[in-house]
Amino acid sequence: MGKLPEINFKSGIYLYVGRARQGLQGRLKRHMRKEKKLFWHIDYFLQKAEIEEVWIKRDFFDECRTAYEVMNLLKDLLFPLKKFGSSDCRCTSHLFYLLQSKGDLEPLRKKLSFEKVDIHGNQG
Repeated sequence: MGKLPEINFKSGIYLYVGRARQGLQGRLKRHMRKEKKLFWHIDYFLQKAEIEEVWIKRDFFDECRTAYEVMNLLKDLLFPLKKFGSSDCRCTSHLFYLLQSKGDLEPLRKKLSFEKVDIHGNQG
């Protein structure tokens, strides 16, 4: 994964913080595809992982602040993967392993003021 050392990912739940200054829908569609040129750290991760949920905050581009808030709000429940997705900033990481089962992440989503995007095409 670029200059990162090889990582053996444990099975479980991971939270990733990213951004798209332009073309949010295109970026999300790209991440959902398995067949793509591997460019970002998350591209490599998604070769084996499955996206379960996508949360967005429209017109908000400070992924570093969001990563910091996630770390503070779930500090005892997360393990950051050093420099994953954050090689161009000073953040510890933008990918976090949840140390316990998923449970209910809805309070975190609401506290961060993110909206959930339906990635499976469900109606209703």
